[in-house]
Amino acid sequence: MPPTPVDDHTEEFEQLAGLQALDVLEGDDLRRFEQHAAHCERCRVMVQLDREALALAAPEMEPSPDFKARLMQRAAQELAATAQATPAESTIPPQQFSTLRPGEVAPPNVVPFRRRAPWASAIAAVLVLGIVTAGGYAYENQVVASYALQGSVGGSAVVNVRRNGSTELDMSGVQDPPAGYLYEAWLIPPNSQPIAAGTTSHGDAKLPIDRVGNGTTVAITQERGRVDAPTSAPIMAVVVQS
Repeated sequence: MPPTPVDDHTEEFEQLAGLQALDVLEGDDLRRFEQHAAHCERCRVMVQLDREALALAAPEMEPSPDFKARLMQRAAQELAATAQATPAESTIPPQQFSTLRPGEVAPPNVVPFRRRAPWASAIAAVLVLGIVTAGGYAYENQVVASYALQGSVGGSAVVNVRRNGSTELDMSGVQDPPAGYLYEAWLIPPNSQPIAAGTTSHGDAKLPIDRVGNGTTVAITQERGRVDAPTSAPIMAVVVQS
């Protein structure tokens, strides 16, 4: 006879199983679920299946610090919207659980992520979408080319070009300009006049700049306030050869 869930198994534990698969359970909820799952095979199998489904949905990645909080908030909104829905019962034949260990029989009433009740489906959809979206965001924002500016001041300045085409001037460790002055970035296309690209009053700064074409010079000057044309020689510069 196949194993069955223990007497205290409830729909809440199935919801916690989905969250445990994503390693987002904490505190009392985590302790309660671990105590329950220690003698409830149904919940253990749910966690296993959900983790494997999520592994197929998106590659491993490092989420931003507020990633979990934002997804949990959205999941709560989704759950509230589906609170009146009637959970659908579903039975999955044991042979469909290819992820089980050899000889292990799945509880016949274990329902995978995609066929669970509306509350679980909402969490699954929100979290998988969030992971895939975040993974796509990280991929699109990968730095694919960097160009280091050279000059007569300490510190570093680098032009970073990202996969999505955006470009950023990243200054680090450069001494702050004197009082009353600021640093101004310039784009100087071949055989063209300098184009103002942004200002900063700090030596540690990130300036988003327009796409830099091949042969364009990226330069930094020290100015008395923002100007439309350089009034001094660049303190740092680089020619971008893409």
